[in-house]
Parts: sequence; structure tokens; C-alpha cells
Amino acid sequence: MSISGHMLIADISGYTEFVRLHNLKKKPVFGKFMAANFESHATTIISDLLETVIDNIEPTMKLNKLEGDAAFFFSEDNKEKGQEDSIISSMEKANDAFMKRVTELLFLQACGCEPCTQSKNLRLKIVAHKGTFSLNKIRNFEELSGEDVILTHRMLKNDIKSNEYWLVTESFHKNLNKKNKSRFSKVTQNLESFDLVKLNLAKFDSEEPKNKKVENRSRIRNWLIQAGYFGSAMLRKRS
Repeated sequence: MSISGHMLIADISGYTEFVRLHNLKKKPVFGKFMAANFESHATTIISDLLETVIDNIEPTMKLNKLEGDAAFFFSEDNKEKGQEDSIISSMEKANDAFMKRVTELLFLQACGCEPCTQSKNLRLKIVAHKGTFSLNKIRNFEELSGEDVILTHRMLKNDIKSNEYWLVTESFHKNLNKKNKSRFSKVTQNLESFDLVKLNLAKFDSEEPKNKKVENRSRIRNWLIQAGYFGSAMLRKRS
């Protein structure tokens, strides 16, 4: 059965650079130990940021699954006016909360490992589409399928020279109110298997996050706080 609704992917950009570990893993035992430690830090930070995004989008849309450094959401069309505007509102909250959390995590610079020092470069990309999909339930899991699901994922594979933006389809954009429509500019992208697709783009250029509390504290104090953060994060995962 085909369902009309909305699909959204929130993707953390800068992730590839963030977890670049292959060179360390080729080194002797000490290098492998460092790589494992770095990977642990990277996983913890990404999980923290994804939870922040989910907390702000999930009230409006349902989380379907996590896809590495991205989260895939969907909602059924309730036929009420303003549904797309509500999604835009949740996207805005997710953006703001994400950057706020990145700023709060700047104390991780005390660690000195690559993931921690690169955390300040992480940004959020969001793509959204209105279309149809099939919803298949397998045990406790819901799997979305269909051409529009593929299109939503293909939207992330574009030529846009930015690591922080919203990209939505015409079918999503046309239902927005006037104010939200004006936030986007028209673009065309050649997407794999879909050729030229008309889309709508809103770009952001957030300043590099700064945290005065971190800058004013001693490096030793920052390190102790950072060590406590990873300890508490690991405890949360185990509980």
C-alpha cells in the first residue's frame, strides 16, 4: 500500500574528515591503540549530536533509522495545511540545537585527538521531500521503500558547495507559507537515476563556534572535564 507523506534526512557533514583513522591503524601497536581511542571519541560525539537532532525533529516526524552519520525521518500526510511549515520549524530547531551543542562540546579540544579537535568543523545538512512510500513492518522494524525514498537519499549526493544547508523538493516547497518559501532559492541538480531535478536550496554559513568558558580555563581543567564527559557518555550507553 502506497502512503503519501514526508521524508527527511539530517546528515552531519564533515564526518569523513572527523573519523580519518586509516593512517594510524597502519602504524605499530601504539598507533592502533590511539586509533581505537580516537574512534571511541568520534562515536561518542556523533551519537551525542545525532541525539540532539532527533530530540528536535522527532516531535514532528518519526525516526525511521540511523544511517551512520545521518538520521532518516518520515511522517504521513495528515491533509492539514501547515504540515510542511511545522517540519521547517523542527529543522530550524534542530539546526540551532546542533550548533549550540557543538559549542558546548568545544571543551573536547582539550583532548587533542583528531576527532575532538575536528568537532568544531561539524555542520548539519537536511534534505526533505514530499512523496509516496511503502511501509513494511518486519518484527519491530519499519522499512520504507519506493522511488521517492531513493530520491530523498540521492538529494544528499549533489554538487552544492556548502556543508550546511537545507535542500527540499518542489512538492515539499510549494506547500510552505510565503515566509518560508522566501528562504529558498531555485536550483537544479543532476541526481543519479533521476537526471535533472528542480530543487530549492537554503544555505547557511555559521561562524566557527567559540566557547569563552573553555578558552578561559586551564588546559588541565578542560582535560579533566573532557575525561568526565566521555566517562558519563559511556555510562549512559551501557544503562
